[in-house]
Amino acid sequence: MRQGIGSALVLILLLFFTPSLEAQNAATPAPAAESASANLKAGRPAPRRMMAVRAAAPPVIDARIDEAVWAQAQVASDFTTLEPKPGEAASEQTEVRVLYDDDAIYVAARLFDRTPDSIVARLARRDNDVYSEWFYVGLDSYNDRRTAFIFAVNPRGVKLDSFMSEDGQREDGGWDPVWDVAADVDALGWTAEMRIPLSQLRFSASADQGAEERVWGITFARRIARTQEFAFWSPLLPDAPGVVSQFGYLEGLRGLRAPRRLEALPYSVARVTRAPGEAGNPFYDRTEPYASVGADVKYGLTSDLTLSATVNPDFGQVEADPSVVNLSAYETFFSERRPFFVEGSDIFRFGIEPGDGGSQQLFYSRRIGRAPQRSVELDDGHVDAPEGTTILGAAKVSGKTRGGWSIGVLEALTGAEYARTSDARGRRGSALVEPLTNYAMLRAKKDFRAGESTVGAIVTGTHRKLDDDALDFLRSAAYAGGVDFRHRFGRGNYEVRGYMLG
Repeated sequence: MRQGIGSALVLILLLFFTPSLEAQNAATPAPAAESASANLKAGRPAPRRMMAVRAAAPPVIDARIDEAVWAQAQVASDFTTLEPKPGEAASEQTEVRVLYDDDAIYVAARLFDRTPDSIVARLARRDNDVYSEWFYVGLDSYNDRRTAFIFAVNPRGVKLDSFMSEDGQREDGGWDPVWDVAADVDALGWTAEMRIPLSQLRFSASADQGAEERVWGITFARRIARTQEFAFWSPLLPDAPGVVSQFGYLEGLRGLRAPRRLEALPYSVARVTRAPGEAGNPFYDRTEPYASVGADVKYGLTSDLTLSATVNPDFGQVEADPSVVNLSAYETFFSERRPFFVEGSDIFRFGIEPGDGGSQQLFYSRRIGRAPQRSVELDDGHVDAPEGTTILGAAKVSGKTRGGWSIGVLEALTGAEYARTSDARGRRGSALVEPLTNYAMLRAKKDFRAGESTVGAIVTGTHRKLDDDALDFLRSAAYAGGVDFRHRFGRGNYEVRGYMLG
């Protein structure tokens, strides 16, 4: 319909009265020296603390943990189970050490096992959470008690990595950083050694290039497959609505310099498709060549903000969507897997359903580069329609400042797409199936009270160049805007959240 439609105003308040954790921050005093399991059983969540040690020379990532520098690091142990019996001491001993230098964070774990021949170590693809032993590291580098970078490895060296947001309510497995890890099984159990480059993390550095001490959130976890035991270094309360807010603290980080990240990834692709087809189709070619070029660029504008840009991006390496049959009047929701849109997606998210998750989102990035919206059919002829819309270019700036501001700006341009046609008489033509379109978005959020309260706003816009009346079912312009908030109170035991949009 082309007639004007008045803006709709929606106001939703969602109240959640669930037990939660009391807000913690970097100034929280250290807990008393008592066992983590005893604190958990007594209902007293105890964020634990450990000291990182600066490495004079980087250790070799070989899972041996035999360099002298590891002996200088503090040992994190005394894990507490979350499953199957919350609050119990872990059945097997685990020791974790953390080092750092100007380039990376190093983590070494000795996972003891009294029956090493029973260790389950399966080989799998990256990010495939197979039935196996696992060791996890969670880093809240912003120390906002809401977001964290997750790294995991099994005894065969299989990697898992993800980005956790909304205090653990959402976990994005599409985030794939570049990091090194080695694992090995021996007579004492198994070991893991990690190198996590600072360039793959996001954190705020001080104006004097990080000379002051910084505190990050951190936790470690271990999963034992044969007993289904899941144990954490910083104890988790199973009935608390949050994960990152229950992390411990990593102290002693001095002189951290947020690297000026500059990554350029040009690409070229060529392929030849050979497939059977209709002999009478003038657009059928048994051997069909294809070639394309493009590039992705990522640059750290400041220690807080990152510029990402892409020109004619190649998403051929992205895992294919599952096959579905949609007989409804609503479009199918697919999760985002394209690297350009995955990074920083938590900043752009504006959920409009309880829990701020699922498919109900104000901004759905999969519409950028989707299949053309117009279909062309001939009673007696042939049509060659493109399968997707070309993304001519896209850029975004995203990050979180030290003052608690989360900022995201995105701009994307998709090209006009035409379907080739041939009628019964062999006359060739073309039909516009998707117009030249510009997408824009601005998202901002501000944290208060050490992340316990958040206020945000969003503005989105879409502009289309409609030169064909056949596309009159589309609008030439569309805008949306809204504000949202979240507030924890009552010593963190209650939470109210809501949004207004139009």
